[in-house]
Amino acid sequence: METKKWAAGTLMAAGALAAGALAACAVPHQGTATPAVAVAAPPNTIVLQPPAVAAPPQTVYVAPPTTRTIHPAPAVPVAPTVIAYYDALNRRDFLTAWNLGGRRLAKGGTYDSYVRGFATTSWAALTVTSVSGNTVYVDLSARQTDGSLRTFSGSYTVSGGAISGASMKRLS
Repeated sequence: METKKWAAGTLMAAGALAAGALAACAVPHQGTATPAVAVAAPPNTIVLQPPAVAAPPQTVYVAPPTTRTIHPAPAVPVAPTVIAYYDALNRRDFLTAWNLGGRRLAKGGTYDSYVRGFATTSWAALTVTSVSGNTVYVDLSARQTDGSLRTFSGSYTVSGGAISGASMKRLS
């Protein structure tokens, strides 16, 4: 019986101590350190934090609006198509060049006449100067079999992974 009494007395003393500690936390005294009591949130509980204090507003300078035309990016990169076309021509792979757009550039001509059109061209050097949407702007130098050099400038339009049109001007 005495053991139970001692246990009950101990429980009561522990409860009083805990109540006293909570009371001390609830009413802080000036100049006295207040202990912090952390209670873990049950699992799957969202603990909301108080909102952060906003920084004071700052002056932001905005440049005046400008007009700029934005062309949507083509689904297929267009410059590599034009580069591959000239690479095929330089390798004398006329069938690949034909399929990359030579067919459309031949304007209704046959494959054989297209190939004959390159009979006097030794090689071509292509420089892509810019790309805008489906249009590739280029400078072209074509060395002829007689040693002369022809230069061109203009653009190619690419559609569906092949050259669909050209606007080239011979410079020399």
